[in-house]
Amino acid sequence: MSERITLPYGHDTISVCVPRDKLVGVYTPRALAPVSDPAKALREALTEPVSGPPLRDRALGARRVAIAIEDATRPVPNALLVDAVMGELVASGVSADQVNVIVATGLHRPMNDEEFETALGRWHGLVRSESHDAKDPKRLVPLGTTTLGTDISLNRSFMEADLKIITGDVEYHQFCGYGGGAKCVYPGLADAAAIRANHSRMDLPGTGPGLIDGNPVREEVDEVGRMAAVDFGVSVAMDDAHRIVAVRAGDPDTAFRQACRFVDEMYLIEVPCRADLVIASPGGYPKDIDLYQSQKAIEEATQIVKLGGDVLVAARCAEGSGSPKFEAWMDEAYTPDDIIRRIRENFVMGGHKAYQIAREVQRANVHLHSDIPPGRVRSWLMHPVRSMADIDQLIAAAESVIVLPQATLMRASVISTT
Repeated sequence: MSERITLPYGHDTISVCVPRDKLVGVYTPRALAPVSDPAKALREALTEPVSGPPLRDRALGARRVAIAIEDATRPVPNALLVDAVMGELVASGVSADQVNVIVATGLHRPMNDEEFETALGRWHGLVRSESHDAKDPKRLVPLGTTTLGTDISLNRSFMEADLKIITGDVEYHQFCGYGGGAKCVYPGLADAAAIRANHSRMDLPGTGPGLIDGNPVREEVDEVGRMAAVDFGVSVAMDDAHRIVAVRAGDPDTAFRQACRFVDEMYLIEVPCRADLVIASPGGYPKDIDLYQSQKAIEEATQIVKLGGDVLVAARCAEGSGSPKFEAWMDEAYTPDDIIRRIRENFVMGGHKAYQIAREVQRANVHLHSDIPPGRVRSWLMHPVRSMADIDQLIAAAESVIVLPQATLMRASVISTT
């Protein structure tokens, strides 16, 4: 007997059939009840924050307000967040033309017009808006130097506001512990050099998903949030269907940490043993929008596969690699070691993603089912999977199989390494 398992794939799904005697488990998020009325939950969080005064009181007398939001690579309900925040601002006497919504792109591409319209909802065209540009010095202002020695400049529009609000979802992050909170500011609104410095520390002791205290990357992120004097934060935790299960608002760090507890409750899992084959999906669009984002699922899968085993990742990657620099590094390398040596000699954004892939293909044979041409997949040190017959062969060859339909969201640990 086989079990049919559905995996998100872009805006669609695919199904795989795994014999039950091979299936170690299908690990999906624990269900938490989503809030019944997201708009009401947001309003309540803004009026009854975890600490400090309500947003409406914070906004009294504000002349220039900046709201930082996540970009299109995150499945954040930006329109809901913006609408709730704007409702409180307007109630305090702030007009729409005093508000600038800034997309915290980091080094990602800017949002397009359609994405802005979706993100701003009914406030599109009423508030000012911009995508952050980490490479334009005219749109940056110096902030200072962090404890780790990073010189930081931040988005000018954000820093010139007299009320600074950050919003976003909280989820596991490969080396920052969790995405969300002040990460919207750094690296989201920082200069390119500082963003590179942030990512160059991905291998420092204490880094990793689910780690905050003692994690040097996360601690620097939070330090920058304090340096920038962020006034108010809105953090949401969402289930795998992108529904809000918790909202916390107020002091940015407190709201963020409280939202992290819900993430752990949903997505922290234990598997009994490593498997010969781990089948994973990043979770569909936008988490598999490109390989740059989908790599997170590859890494999570390699953490629970046997050394030298197989990882199959089903990620549509409709926008290809997501990074010309990543492509160049992969194309110029003959072996994973070439990339690993290169990044240690000279850290380059985009190259760091090549480095992460290189580490993963040293642990396991990585097979990629995607829209990326097979030749490109091979040149990037992975094995292309183009048909269900190829998937069936991988399953047939394995003695044990683990499936992660939402791998990007999960943080897995192995009970027994034998």
